[in-house]
Amino acid sequence: MNKQLMTNLVNTLTKYKDGIGEHDRAIFETFLYGIFDEKNRRYTVIQHLPLLAEVLMEKRRVDLVDDITFANHNAAYELDVHLKELQNERI
Repeated sequence: MNKQLMTNLVNTLTKYKDGIGEHDRAIFETFLYGIFDEKNRRYTVIQHLPLLAEVLMEKRRVDLVDDITFANHNAAYELDVHLKELQNERI
């Protein structure tokens, strides 16, 4: 997955998470659970967590990790590790 696709993914998650209606929340949760589905590992962002961490830092949307925890706690844990590595690089 390239960086532009990951940025689009984060933008989509952000759009629906920040939406005000129940419909937005339903789309957010469906999309989130779909992209972090372990059964579909080959087609999800799980293989690209370092890139996702980078984009989340750039977009200042690290808060999405809390939601990712509900969809896939293992991926969220690994994502936290990558985020901490990125923060340490900036120091």
